[in-house]
Amino acid sequence: MPVQVDPLMPVHPLTVTDVSQMVEASILGKDDRVELLDGVLVEMNPPGPAHSYALRELTAIVTPVAVARGLRVAVQDSLDLGTPISLPQPDLAVVPMTSPDRHASDALLVVEIARSSRRLDLGRKAAIYAEGGVPEYWVLDVERRELVVHRKPVGGRYTSILTLAEHETVTPAAVDVTVRLAALL
Repeated sequence: MPVQVDPLMPVHPLTVTDVSQMVEASILGKDDRVELLDGVLVEMNPPGPAHSYALRELTAIVTPVAVARGLRVAVQDSLDLGTPISLPQPDLAVVPMTSPDRHASDALLVVEIARSSRRLDLGRKAAIYAEGGVPEYWVLDVERRELVVHRKPVGGRYTSILTLAEHETVTPAAVDVTVRLAALL
């Protein structure tokens, strides 16, 4: 059941440290489908078949090329954007290698696969990723069968936003691989 909070009511934001301590204390389980956005734990819907298919296919396409460049592909994993109040869990992120004791950071490409989360993915999450300096952010909308490509973050927003239809292709700057959108949908 969603909780509605009066916007005039003062709220104490959670931090990345708070959430890490909640996981360590088993208040939050590693399988709880939540992510920290702007100091609030936001529930994530379970993925449906189209979402899972798109994620599997995109992972299979991007991973070999990313690994060949010395990069890694993080799938539905927390991403450290250097902010104390947000720790998003994108569906896919291309990141440099990190040590096993910290979350991935410095993402070169972040992908969210939208089914019911389109508004959040194109709104506040886009701003969070732009504020975090993610150079390229994709929102793959499996229902509308389109990809919204965000590039060139400046001042907390992306200055280049392009919507591609399912018959088109896209090449991320981070990895030199051409992705046919139809192969993901």
